[in-house]
Amino acid sequence: MSDVGGDPACWAHVFERHDLATRADVALLVRTFYRAAAMDDLLGPVFTAAQVDWPNPVVVAQVILSGANAAGWWALPVLHLALVAATLGVVVAEARRMGGSDRRISLAVSLVVIGAASALVVVRFPSLSLLPFAALVALLRRQDDDPGRGIWWVPPLMVLWGNLHGAVLVGLAVLGVYVVAARGPRLRDRVLVGLASLSCLVLTSAGLRTPLYYVSALSNEAAARGTDLWARPDLTEPLDVALVIAAVTLLALAARSLRLWEWLVVAGLVVASVSAARHGVWLLLFLAPVAALPRGARRPPSADPGRPGSPAGARAMGLVALVALLLVAGQLARRSAEVRPPGESLVAVVADAAQGSPVLAREPDAETFAQARIRLWASNPVDAFTRQTQAQFLDFLHDCTVPEDAIRVAVVDASCRPELRARGWSEVADNGQSVVFVRSTR
Repeated sequence: MSDVGGDPACWAHVFERHDLATRADVALLVRTFYRAAAMDDLLGPVFTAAQVDWPNPVVVAQVILSGANAAGWWALPVLHLALVAATLGVVVAEARRMGGSDRRISLAVSLVVIGAASALVVVRFPSLSLLPFAALVALLRRQDDDPGRGIWWVPPLMVLWGNLHGAVLVGLAVLGVYVVAARGPRLRDRVLVGLASLSCLVLTSAGLRTPLYYVSALSNEAAARGTDLWARPDLTEPLDVALVIAAVTLLALAARSLRLWEWLVVAGLVVASVSAARHGVWLLLFLAPVAALPRGARRPPSADPGRPGSPAGARAMGLVALVALLLVAGQLARRSAEVRPPGESLVAVVADAAQGSPVLAREPDAETFAQARIRLWASNPVDAFTRQTQAQFLDFLHDCTVPEDAIRVAVVDASCRPELRARGWSEVADNGQSVVFVRSTR
């Protein structure tokens, strides 16, 4: 996830004038997604480690997510499910438009769901990029088949996407390949759309400073180390194995139907996915509609774009989606009384032990502690902090190393228990998932 701070006065205007969230909701949002020293005037000094002045281009996403959080514990999962359903709906619609059969569409969508399970099942900030990516790819393919003025919907889409999440850079890269290598609209129109879309990236709350946001995200310590969100696929991890199998299968199914610009995009997304496994979802979503086509088939530009397909197949897919939705809703309702923020049972212990001093905590407990107004030393994502702080925080997450003597309380995974005990820390609480340690004073 990306995080940055915004203008405190602007945040106060957004959330107080429109009553979208309480101060606690704003605090939760900040520590979950957008942390920076600029927020201290509004929320108080949540973080004590050295931070950087990082611009905030994603205020729209902040409003959406904080509003959902204010609605109740169920709202963010429902929002996520709606985005995933709409994204898969675009994939299915595009596959049917190009002539995909119901059986192959079902296979392609199933491979996407299995291969991108970590992105589609878990509620995450990048979920806001799923639908824009699918919509952009569908729009470009339609223009490649039947050029027209519809290509000018791309810049507004990029404006919206740029205000939601940093993965808009993936969309810009796909568009760049399309501009250079597609056969669709005239080259002049493609170039103008590409330039307009590039210019639109600064139409955010950060304005001309928006590029700094992307530079920070792409060059942070985690990216340099290839860990956390930038971790490469690991073939000892079942989810990464599923990603590789799904990608290879979809590519084999789509190979004879891909056009030149699509092959170039696939090559780029393969490189991106090898560099960071989290990019694999874009590769799967890009391949799926073409993989659903009969082998070697591709709808010619003169074909009817409104192919209805099999009514029985459409009803079957709709029924499956309805059953899945009802099952998820039932699970959410059944667990409504059980769902609690992670680390909530440790809040009182941590607050009492810290006595106002900064706490170093594992994710996702840190978000819960920050909402309770417990001061934290630093937290994920690391982009909002100095490079030294980033390195120290990653060392804590991976090696259980607590960086400063000023930190009296650390909340860690149980695997860190031997390490901290050996360093003289005292265990004061354990909720079965996280362990609270206090630095011994001598």
